[in-house]
Formats: sequence, C-alpha cells, structure tokens
Amino acid sequence: MSGDAELARLIDQRRELAAKVAGLDLEIAMSVGDREAAKRALKEMTAQVEARKAARFAMCRAMGAH
Repeated sequence: MSGDAELARLIDQRRELAAKVAGLDLEIAMSVGDREAAKRALKEMTAQVEARKAARFAMCRAMGAH
C-alpha cells in the first residue's frame, strides 16, 4: 500500500472511530436526559460520517471511478 493510501486509510479509520464515540456520547446524553449534549453528539457524529463520505468520494474521483 502506498504512503498516501495508508494515510487515507488511517484517517478514514480515525473518523469511523470518532463517529462511533460520538454515537456513544449521544446514547449517554439521551439516557441522562441531556438534550443539548445529545444535539452536540449528533452533530459531531454526522460531521464525521459526512467527512468520511467526502474523502471516499474524492479518492474514487481521483482514481477515475466517478
């Protein structure tokens, strides 16, 4: 795997884990009734998922897949 591909894989993996952590934060906030924390966690989770999608799309586009 090339250096760029390895870096992209690591960044993608980090974003995936960050989205999972934000999902757990969301569950915790909902469990204790903290609506504001739940909103923040949902926003963070969504941002991480969207960043992963955008990066994957850009990679596919660079490779000529789109």
